[in-house]
Amino acid sequence: MDVMHILLDARMMGPLATRGIGRYIEELVRALLQLNTDDTYTLLVRSLEGSPFLSHPRVTHVHTDVPWYGLREQWAMPSRLRMEADVVHVPHWNVPLGYRGEPLVVTIHDLLLYHQTTSAKASRRHPFVRKAKAWGHRLTVSHAVTTAGRILVPTQAVAADVARFFPQDAEKIVVTGEGVTALPTGDARLLETHHLRPHQYLLYVGSAYPHKRLDVLLAAWKGMEAKYPTHELVIAGEEDVFMAEYIAQVKKERIPRVRFTGRIPDAMYATLLEQASAFVYPTSFEGFGLPPLEALSKGTPVIASDIAVLREVLPSDGVRFFRMGERDDMMRTIDHVLRDRAKIQERVHALRSEVFSRHRWLDAAERTRAAYARVASPSQRGS
Repeated sequence: MDVMHILLDARMMGPLATRGIGRYIEELVRALLQLNTDDTYTLLVRSLEGSPFLSHPRVTHVHTDVPWYGLREQWAMPSRLRMEADVVHVPHWNVPLGYRGEPLVVTIHDLLLYHQTTSAKASRRHPFVRKAKAWGHRLTVSHAVTTAGRILVPTQAVAADVARFFPQDAEKIVVTGEGVTALPTGDARLLETHHLRPHQYLLYVGSAYPHKRLDVLLAAWKGMEAKYPTHELVIAGEEDVFMAEYIAQVKKERIPRVRFTGRIPDAMYATLLEQASAFVYPTSFEGFGLPPLEALSKGTPVIASDIAVLREVLPSDGVRFFRMGERDDMMRTIDHVLRDRAKIQERVHALRSEVFSRHRWLDAAERTRAAYARVASPSQRGS
């Protein structure tokens, strides 16, 4: 099949909707449209105004204001996904249980909740609700994996994890990788909105879910802030129930010079990355790890926890790893980077082109399009 029509669930599209998955959807669609094909796309979107592809001649939008993860998704989405198409791509695990159409492609970004059940907002709810949500999640993931003709994953680490839990579906796994987005040029004047000075702060950007280990980051900062009285710790991310707990902790313990910015647009994100002394990523679990790559793309040194997926994705130069979850080792690593920042940053600038060439959205799009072609052809669905 030379030309295909792809129906893609793009309700999460855009970094301000869901930063990691939202970035993935938007950049993947953009790269797919750049490939030398005549494929057409129908995007299911929650808001027509938020799509950057409204004027593209090969893209049709269908307004689908259905929240993800809820009961309404289960009864409202199957009919939307049954629209005529050669391929249906759900870029997350939330394939409705009532949808059994084919050919289906799903993206599994990670199996976090198979390992750390507390890294979900439902973990702060009544035990009955928490257990029901956990059961529903596993049922939905299993349905997505077993129903799909191809399972797209971002890294070899996630591929191994999916194969471990679903060995019978291992042959359907395709490692597509992801890319590094060319963020806009920052504007140092934007720092004034948060009363920050260039190169006088450590930066974390992301969610505050427990697996991100902001508890270790705050403990490390608390233990070393006196040594760096001109520096601040900046934490950027959605102010949800988890972030609220950390904000309350900072106030209660009177931890000095910690700033919470909430969600930030790309212009501010680029500025914060460019002007940071270092980007700190204390996570204990990831499927890929875009934020540290984006920091490197802006020439900023990265301090990251030593976990397998970050070793797979991040370059060996320009990054300093610390033992995951160990406050003292994080402190020593931050110390080392701040002392030798000029030398480390010089190496980071030298490898910026490598970061972009190694992780390209066009490469991810080509692998994704090949997966589409495999499931779109009836003779290939069982292969």
